[in-house]
Amino acid sequence: MSDAHRAPGTAGVVLVVDQQLPRPDQDSGSVRMSRMIEELVRLGRQVLVFPLDGRTDLPYATRLKELHVAVLGGRARQVRFLREQGHRIGLALLCRPQPAIQLLGEIRDAAPHCTVVYDTVDLHFRRLGRSADLAEREGRTDRFALRAQAESTRALELFLARTCDVTLVVSGEERAALRSLIPDADVRVLSNIHVPVVDGPPSTAAGSRVLFVGHYLHEPNVDAARWLARDIMPLVRREVPDAELDLVGGAAPESVLSLAGDKVTVHGWVEDLSPLYAAARVAVAPLRYGAGVKGKVGEALEHGRPVAGTSLAFEGMGLRHDAQVLIGDTAQELAAQIVQLMKDDALCERLVRSALPHLTAEFGPARARGTLLGLLG
Repeated sequence: MSDAHRAPGTAGVVLVVDQQLPRPDQDSGSVRMSRMIEELVRLGRQVLVFPLDGRTDLPYATRLKELHVAVLGGRARQVRFLREQGHRIGLALLCRPQPAIQLLGEIRDAAPHCTVVYDTVDLHFRRLGRSADLAEREGRTDRFALRAQAESTRALELFLARTCDVTLVVSGEERAALRSLIPDADVRVLSNIHVPVVDGPPSTAAGSRVLFVGHYLHEPNVDAARWLARDIMPLVRREVPDAELDLVGGAAPESVLSLAGDKVTVHGWVEDLSPLYAAARVAVAPLRYGAGVKGKVGEALEHGRPVAGTSLAFEGMGLRHDAQVLIGDTAQELAAQIVQLMKDDALCERLVRSALPHLTAEFGPARARGTLLGLLG
């Protein structure tokens, strides 16, 4: 946390800095940021977005402009705005470690009275550390490189948490983890924002389709898709021979594309996921490493689908085994939970009926709005 307290809400502009514009049809972090921006607009704030990759010619920019959100690309133009108009900024949200550190100095110098917030999106060093743990358990040759990356990211994230006025995390569990390392840091929770899309009581899909959704530039999703297709689904098919797997998400590498075959469909990016969720008997989150709160879990529940996954997939969400979800941490355990959902309509409906009110209470827009109001002052 910085030495000098910054008075919140001293000006009307909210600056959002990230590597690229939010792409809510691509990844969970973008869905969260898009909904955060929508809430800021509803609160009457003028929002300005800096994509550090400079791309402002995408459909995603059009959607922001329809919300009356300004978008400014190009590092030189961004720095010039800060020098000339920085006094207008009351709140700066710096998302993820690398974008945050790139503009931190310019923002501090140009807007000395604004509240500077480091938005972790998830604690990157925890995700990378867990990736290194898995590599070590499997004896992989990249284990040392992954450990070094985790340690360097840890140093950067802890520096940002000490230097910025407020740090945002997505769960109480991550808040406790960060506060244990920096006890005097101002760490607040602003989690994923979910709004159920199902009307009326949940209905169970017929058939035996298993759905996994994840953007494959995020390495935990690549590992999860491979583990699901290679190790888990063959065990499921011993009990449910016609079980089919749908793998959905953009930027699939060859290691995922090659999984396509008998009873496995690799869809790639899909604009509208509603039909796939409607056809899915169960959504699966077989994550073996990662951090933060998993958007794929909340999205499946938004659509009224029962979810089976690992303990890590439900981290920070307060979802309990056999109350709102089913949990299995080995291939055998997770396959058994999927089979249960395949065979038991009443179980599927009971889990979803319990999960939906929890999702609304813990991850509805009102929660995020309260945290944002606290930042705005």
